Amino acid sequence: MRVRSSDKRRRGIAIVMLAIGLVMILFMVGLAVDASYLYTVRAKLSMACDAAALAAARSLNVGLSMAEQEDSARARAQAFFNSNFPDGALNTRDRTSQVEVEETALRTRSVTVSATVVAPTYFMRLAGIPSVPVSALGKASRRDVNMMMVLDRSGSMQSAGACEPMKSAARSFVARFAEARDRLGMITYSTAWHYAYPLTKNFKTQSPTLDSVISTITCTGGTSTAMAISEAYTKLAAIAEPGALNIIMLFTDGIPTGLTAQFPVKTSIDSRYGNGENRTIDGINYYYPNTGTIYSMERSGCRDAANKKYTDSGWSPQDRVGVLVSSGEGTASTGATYGIIKPYAPTMTASDVTINGPLGALDSGTGCAFGAGTTDFNQMRYVRRDIAYVPNFDLYNNRMDCCYRAVSTFSSGPYAGRIRPDRPSSVGAASTNATDNAAKRIRQNMAMPTIFYVIGLGDVDSVLLKRIANDPSSPSYERSEPTGLYVYAPDKTQLNQAFARIASEILRLAQ
Repeated sequence: MRVRSSDKRRRGIAIVMLAIGLVMILFMVGLAVDASYLYTVRAKLSMACDAAALAAARSLNVGLSMAEQEDSARARAQAFFNSNFPDGALNTRDRTSQVEVEETALRTRSVTVSATVVAPTYFMRLAGIPSVPVSALGKASRRDVNMMMVLDRSGSMQSAGACEPMKSAARSFVARFAEARDRLGMITYSTAWHYAYPLTKNFKTQSPTLDSVISTITCTGGTSTAMAISEAYTKLAAIAEPGALNIIMLFTDGIPTGLTAQFPVKTSIDSRYGNGENRTIDGINYYYPNTGTIYSMERSGCRDAANKKYTDSGWSPQDRVGVLVSSGEGTASTGATYGIIKPYAPTMTASDVTINGPLGALDSGTGCAFGAGTTDFNQMRYVRRDIAYVPNFDLYNNRMDCCYRAVSTFSSGPYAGRIRPDRPSSVGAASTNATDNAAKRIRQNMAMPTIFYVIGLGDVDSVLLKRIANDPSSPSYERSEPTGLYVYAPDKTQLNQAFARIASEILRLAQ
């Protein structure tokens, strides 16, 4: 049978097509083999970079200088990388690696490990590609936590039945943090402050534990917030560890009512509201029985260091240091103000309203009107006969004459223009201003950036607390300052949720 020429041509074309197809299949198989190999190289290289970055991040310990931390991290990263991807691994060559340590956010240090190798090809070399560079990158961050808890234990907490719920929520909050990595401490405050638990990384194992100390809190007294957060910052600053995330976690259920200052003694007769006093001392009748009535008030009875009184020549009384507290919520125009109270409480389980008499016997009896060592609120009211005025700055250099609330000043007399100590609203406003300015002063210290997390319970000034936290929802939010968070708890049943939210936010940032 004769084969037609057209059939011969078709068979020839089929053979050519088959040959070409086989070449392409072999080339694709070769590409797949090379791609699989290169993928394995990259996966191994990426794993080595990740492991090196994680190991280096864990070596970024607080307590070292930043330069020492960076050197340590680089050395550790290189060691881990070399161990996980030795030179010549998987037939690669020309291995290079680089470790970078930098502060990528507020007290967040990141380690980036990048590496490149040259991997040979087996089939692609037939197409003129004998090798391919392979790169990978690993990155890890770590943020260490130094946190001072500042817990309000004022009398309003007890009367509202919130003291126990607060303690329970605070204990759960502490349990969320890591022993040996996070450093926690605690200040409790009402009228005075108490360093209840020193900053430590062993807050779960050392005796007593932070949990057990929280359980012993009792609630009584006023609300001296500015003093408490200023002292908390002092404790954090004393640690002064590069690389740490410094936090003040403030809980309060009220408006600031107490301020701590160096008060000048009243050396002139002037007109001011009464102090509830009705007694005769050294033949002088001090009769100012009503706190809502203006009287011409005698000068202070405080003695000076030479035991001289104001009737003696050369009388030179020393300033008195302590806490002045307004009655109620510090918003009434008339009423009692109390002092001068010791600013530091020896415990957090008893009333912290002992009057501060730095000159001992010279401040009691026939000395200062407010007496010394007493816890009698009636005698505490006498302080406005001893204090000339409230200074513009508190003991921590926090401004009190502005700028959140307007203060009342004497309109005339020897102390004209000075902040009045005889009006609860004025003392309350000065206390509030001191708190607002204390938080701002702390946040603006970029040498040791500190973040505020704030919980407000019940009838609080949420605008003020947002300002303290520099919460993004605050009308006065400053992008240039550390951004914190304010959480409001309408009642005591919401405290666990409020504390848990703050803990979650802190721990999220710490990763």
